[in-house]
Amino acid sequence: MSSAEKPLWKKIALRAFASFGLLCAIVDAGVLVATIRYHTAEYHEALSLVSKDLEHEYEESARDAAKMTLIMKEDTETCGTDNLFLLVTTPAGEVVSAASSSKSVLEQMRARAQSEKPSTYRIVRQCRNRREEAIRVRKTRLADGNILSVGYNVTKAEQHVILEATLLAASLVVALFVGAALGIGISRRFAAPLSRMAAAARRLAGGDYSSRVSVSGEGSEITELENAFNHMAAENEKIISDLRTLTDDLAHDLRTPLTRLRAAAEIEMLNAGSVPPQLAVTVSEETASMLELINTMLDISRTGNLPERTPREEINLCAFARNVVELYSVLAEESGIQLSLALPPESVYFTAHKVRMQQILGNLLDNAVKFTPRGGKVELSLSPNPVTIVVANTGEGIRPDELPHIFKRFWRAEKSRSLPGNGLGLALVKAIVSSYGGTVRCESNPGEKTVFTVVFDSEDASAGRSGLSRPD
Repeated sequence: MSSAEKPLWKKIALRAFASFGLLCAIVDAGVLVATIRYHTAEYHEALSLVSKDLEHEYEESARDAAKMTLIMKEDTETCGTDNLFLLVTTPAGEVVSAASSSKSVLEQMRARAQSEKPSTYRIVRQCRNRREEAIRVRKTRLADGNILSVGYNVTKAEQHVILEATLLAASLVVALFVGAALGIGISRRFAAPLSRMAAAARRLAGGDYSSRVSVSGEGSEITELENAFNHMAAENEKIISDLRTLTDDLAHDLRTPLTRLRAAAEIEMLNAGSVPPQLAVTVSEETASMLELINTMLDISRTGNLPERTPREEINLCAFARNVVELYSVLAEESGIQLSLALPPESVYFTAHKVRMQQILGNLLDNAVKFTPRGGKVELSLSPNPVTIVVANTGEGIRPDELPHIFKRFWRAEKSRSLPGNGLGLALVKAIVSSYGGTVRCESNPGEKTVFTVVFDSEDASAGRSGLSRPD
């Protein structure tokens, strides 16, 4: 998975959140529209009923302005003088009859009566406490040409709509938060088995063939996938185990005749005197190389898969490193390389097998000296808490495309193919370090410096896998 790609649970949560949010927004918008339509229909119906009644009254009163004014006052008093506003004007704008508690409302209605459109409009009345009230007005042209304007106070209806819109918006926000929390929780729970299987797959790829996933029982599909994964892992472990057994058996079977062949060649060389036959020399050298290869392969196999039978002991790594550096100092001096050792003020103690530690330090130093040009430098350094071994050397370095492969068995860089070796030294180092719960890594700047770092960071102190430091 690339670093830019989102985890599955985030994608599911985001889609669920978007879908839930869209659904809530549609529902809230629908409720709000229905509320607005309801209140609009309500006051439109009220305006229509009042207008029709007043048209009828206007015709029955023989268009008597005084009588019409009396009727309109009775209607406004019945509905509330602050709720209903009535006005009859001539086409020229002269007031015929009026009933209202607000002169400003009547004046706005009279001013708007002459316009042809719209037939329904909204005006605002300023109250004494600086509060504004909304009034909806409907105009109707009467049979004699006069204009009837009916105003209805819709302030409470509009306030109700605003309050409902606020509540719906608040409920939408709350619903989005709840939806986000539920989406994240459900998606994480859904993706958890996949994450466990991915972790188990990484452990398998790292060499832990006993890795399995626990059956969660989170659904028949997930359970089936977990069982299939465990079955696959078990089959892989069996195949790998059979292959290793076969490899070890072959190595053992090959080692015996090779040992005999080498012994025969060496006897032949001894019997030949000062000028041994070239065939005997060649056989001796090649069998020695093959035996070294087989023994190294067996060491890697045992280290990675079998329990150590050799008892561990507490090693003073500082003194141990001095001895190893002293052994390689002659080789370094012959190659024109400066070999140095950097140690902490206090001795560093570590519980391990001496042979294994010898193999770690020896292979790293041998590798560094081999690839350092004349006049270069090699340095071995130690540090405690956690126990860390660093081997650095100057030289051509390792290309970035080669770094991922250097710890693989039998892998050798192009420039090292002509040098002695079998490509197993670093693989053996990694196998030993991993068996102690540690890690080994390599950093290289081509043409400048290469650094191998071994860190024993296991917390299993009782097994003797963590470093201790104490005064000498």
